[in-house]
Amino acid sequence: MNDRCEEQLEIVGFNGRPLVECGRAWPVARRPSDSMYCILQSSGEGFPLSWHPQDEADAFASSGRWTRFVDPIPLTPTCCSEMDGAAERQWMVLFADERMLDTADRLPRPEYYHDHRLIWRRLAGYPETLQAACGSAEAVEPLLDDWAQGLLRRFDALYHLAREPEYLKRIADFALCAARSRTLRWRAYLRYASVQGADRVRRMFESFAHREFPGTSWKAFLEEVKSVCDVLGAVPRLEPQPAPPSSPATALPKMRGIAGAAPTPLEDIT
Repeated sequence: MNDRCEEQLEIVGFNGRPLVECGRAWPVARRPSDSMYCILQSSGEGFPLSWHPQDEADAFASSGRWTRFVDPIPLTPTCCSEMDGAAERQWMVLFADERMLDTADRLPRPEYYHDHRLIWRRLAGYPETLQAACGSAEAVEPLLDDWAQGLLRRFDALYHLAREPEYLKRIADFALCAARSRTLRWRAYLRYASVQGADRVRRMFESFAHREFPGTSWKAFLEEVKSVCDVLGAVPRLEPQPAPPSSPATALPKMRGIAGAAPTPLEDIT
């Protein structure tokens, strides 16, 4: 990729649609000089960009294959070589709904992360609460993990208060949307299972957790879930938190289809 990125490209959206409350995706870039579009999938050699004219870009957006920003984002200089402006890092778009960020205690949206500037933009056709920014993968990945950590802390703080299972599952669901590291994803799965109905836990394990962690047996997973329940049930009582906000109509839970009835004691799970 030898375009002088800071001068010739701008980020106008991302690949796919936001089906969950937060995440990351490949950026869609536009070359203003000729209104050609591409997906910035890689900054490495051997991955030539595929350029598309305006009519194809419009068709991709109309079919939901691309999501547009209301206003473009100038390509951040931190993703470009200081010597010649050529692309040298992988770009990523991250998106987040402010209700998720509020739950994670991460509002307002960060303008900088690890000295990397984040310019936020609304998404065309979506509520203002859902916005996106573009940055290098080195900045986006740890920022998502930071959000996941905030969500897991919120979950742990509210567990002892016996808050509504649906609210706790919602927090764990947010954490699974955000978490990138295996450690945080494992913690999120355990917490999600800890407030899940007994008849749903094994299905969740086999359909989701075990696919990511194939070396873990059902017995070992269940033992760790029970351990989490024991540990979180013994934490000091904290002040109650505000009632959960309603979720945006456009957001679909990552674990949709497995969240069910109120939880049954884990001792009843076999």
